[in-house]
Amino acid sequence: MKVFVAYLALLGALTFSACAVSLPWQAPAVTARPQIVHFVATPSKIENGQSVLLTWEVEDAEKVSIDHGIGEVPLTGSKEVKPDALIAYNLTATNAGGVAGSAVIVNVVHVTHTDSPASPPEIVPGITPTSTEPATPYVILNGAILVGADGHYVALRNNPAARNPTWAQLKAFLQQDDTDKKIYDSKSFTCGDFAEMLHNNAEAAGIRAALVGLLLRPASLQGEGVKHSLNCFETTDSGTVYIDATSSSQGIYADKIVDVTIGKDYIPVAIFPQAGYSQTWSNMGKIEAIEIIKW
Repeated sequence: MKVFVAYLALLGALTFSACAVSLPWQAPAVTARPQIVHFVATPSKIENGQSVLLTWEVEDAEKVSIDHGIGEVPLTGSKEVKPDALIAYNLTATNAGGVAGSAVIVNVVHVTHTDSPASPPEIVPGITPTSTEPATPYVILNGAILVGADGHYVALRNNPAARNPTWAQLKAFLQQDDTDKKIYDSKSFTCGDFAEMLHNNAEAAGIRAALVGLLLRPASLQGEGVKHSLNCFETTDSGTVYIDATSSSQGIYADKIVDVTIGKDYIPVAIFPQAGYSQTWSNMGKIEAIEIIKW
């Protein structure tokens, strides 16, 4: 009995001793992502030939860079640029904790100064002006030619006689244009094809148009995000408007206007609501970057 009691006492001592030397659990240290204090373009709207000053301040970053050939930059600085078309500058900051990004959009208004300016030609939706460029420039994205769903090179046919429309003129063109009535098909006709067709149809009708490429981040998606294409127009009375003509597999009337702002959700709104359909389309994700604007 004495031996058994001694054994229990020893066991209790060992158990207590093992608990006494255990250490509290500590969560591993986590490095916070860089903080972008500000990234600004001044001014944000210029005439062709004028300059813009980009200024930025970033904290806790190991590397900071700006696209469109600017490259790696210090954490705080400024850079004078002279864009020749509507453009988005994307700033990217990285460290061991991750990546932070910000973007600014510079709107370039093309103005021709003459002693006696002529009136621009009237925009008549559906009427093809006689003067159109024979060349069909390809769209370059990340060093590669943008292709449609079937593998063809996306080519933009520009019209030298095209002019910026009023919002009313743009809506009149969209209402009679058939791009949004095409059927979406993942193998033959997707967003890039819709954007290519709407651009070329608008230019043929005398309306100056651009193709835009975005990077979107759906809430449920992990990875590098989703690429999406749409169009933009510089209206004379309502500024820059972004139009998404991508339809659905039913081929419904799908002309939509979208607020394209970095950090906002991509939520298209129907310009011409149809009976039986919601005016607000589904949220496609947060806008992370404007990757290309090609006039």
